[in-house]
Amino acid sequence: MTPKKRVQLFLFLFLSILALFPLSALAAHQPQYHLKLLAVQESSQGYLGSDADVYLELQEGSGRVFLETYPLTKMDTQISTRFAKEIACAHFKLDCSNYDFIFTIKSKSSIIGGPSAGAAIAALTTIAVLDLPYDENIAITGTVNSGGIIGPVGGVKEKIEAASQTGLKTVLIAQGTALHTDDDSNQTLDLILYGKETLGINVMEVNDLDEVILKLTGVDLNHKSVQLTEDPTYKTIIQGLQRTLCQRTEKIESELGQRNILLDANITPIILQKKGQADNATLQGDYYSAASYCFGVNIQLKTYYYQHEDLTVEEMEGLFSLLEGKLKTTDQKLAQQTIETIADLQTTMIVKERLQDVREQMAEFKENQDIQSPEELAGLIAYAEERYFSAQSWMQFFSMDGKKFIVDAEMLENTCRRKVSEAEEWHQYVNLFIDDFATSSIADKIQTAKAAQNRTEYELCLITASQAKADANAILSSIGVSEDSVDAFIENKRLAAERVIAENSAESIFPILGYSYYRYANSLKHDEKFTALVYLEYALEMSDLGIYFPEEQQYASEASALPLLPERWAFGIGGVLVGVSIGFLLFFLNIKKRKR
Repeated sequence: MTPKKRVQLFLFLFLSILALFPLSALAAHQPQYHLKLLAVQESSQGYLGSDADVYLELQEGSGRVFLETYPLTKMDTQISTRFAKEIACAHFKLDCSNYDFIFTIKSKSSIIGGPSAGAAIAALTTIAVLDLPYDENIAITGTVNSGGIIGPVGGVKEKIEAASQTGLKTVLIAQGTALHTDDDSNQTLDLILYGKETLGINVMEVNDLDEVILKLTGVDLNHKSVQLTEDPTYKTIIQGLQRTLCQRTEKIESELGQRNILLDANITPIILQKKGQADNATLQGDYYSAASYCFGVNIQLKTYYYQHEDLTVEEMEGLFSLLEGKLKTTDQKLAQQTIETIADLQTTMIVKERLQDVREQMAEFKENQDIQSPEELAGLIAYAEERYFSAQSWMQFFSMDGKKFIVDAEMLENTCRRKVSEAEEWHQYVNLFIDDFATSSIADKIQTAKAAQNRTEYELCLITASQAKADANAILSSIGVSEDSVDAFIENKRLAAERVIAENSAESIFPILGYSYYRYANSLKHDEKFTALVYLEYALEMSDLGIYFPEEQQYASEASALPLLPERWAFGIGGVLVGVSIGFLLFFLNIKKRKR
């Protein structure tokens, strides 16, 4: 090879590599999105406000979430970060399946992590996917929950003080948390006035993710009117279920009459009150609430019946044996049932939950029959029988149609694991503010969910873990909400649940459990406010299960699509081709020159 040809070859290779690098570097370069976080850190004086930073980079991928924290947070935030990202994607109908989300949280010292950064992470996810211009001088502190609701967090006063020291101009906090009560002096402080008059910072309450995005970007993404319409098939089935349970009340009363068992003065007013509530709910078309009231009456009547029959332990064992045989038959039917829709999934969840209740009553009877009174044992068998009857009644919902999803064992297991992890993290977070003893029922539900997971009963795991998380959320939501604002807070939750149910209904995903809990919460909101709040949290948790499962049509489309080269490889190959083209151009120019 002549020296001239060596130079040409070298020039060819050099230009190829040179062309490769700028394009691959361009592919690797991604914009970075950033928001300030507000946190609290522990000190000898208690909790102090602290600032931190959260960054997000999007890379081509498949929806995975990666998180790095510097230094490590006190609580693992991986689950809440993924949950916040998925809430944002579902809430605004974003196509997040083509990106991997790289989150980085940096702080000056160890801070308390957990779900408290959820609202900021959900907001940053939305901004990044839509590439919206936004104001980095605004910070948001709060959890993000099903339905895009912003939930309260601890240390809000300290966080506002930290924001002021950092130079931020606005802090967004959860609705209903502006009134802060000092633990030592028991005095109430208006944080909005405190921020404006003392710290020179604007403090604003926000209800949901829509308001957060509006404040950060000036863009109103999702504030559209929704019309909640009851699914006609649901109405027919739930009306039949109500009729079945309330007719059972009449049947048990008839059996009491045949046995000449008269209700005493203590139980009669309770029975009359609940029957009246059932009648009123029926007249209002609230058939789930009516069915619930009748179910409660049936347990009390059946317990009273067995107590006055003076059943022996052997007779009770016989009744439980009959129930055990029925359970096996129902389990076989469930095993043959194909889950294709969210309605199918929720029907399986609620039936399995009720069957599990029956098994728990049986276990308690076996363990405690020697130490419990005959009256208590009668209550166990009565509750078990009525719970089984309720489970059988709910199986009518398997006839309901809807959009088809891929709900196989693998996806159920993954969703079960994720819900358990979410429930555990929310439980740990609420225990920062509430004594462990007060949240023991949440811990029990988490253990029940884990046990169901180990038995591969993923539907039972899913409903129990969802309830545990909702219970924790209800407690978190009530912290810092004054008595004067509780009605407004419940109304905001109700509207959020209404919106989520309406949006899913419009997509042919009518959430039978979410809607049922929503109606029941409405019936309780005046007399039992906290219970109403719990059921609204249940409604939110159970109304958006579709985000965990791919649609059947979409899944088939993705499976049949031809694989595409990753973007970085496409740029790299493009660089090589450009280099080759330049090399060949020089080569041919040299040939023409020699010919001349």
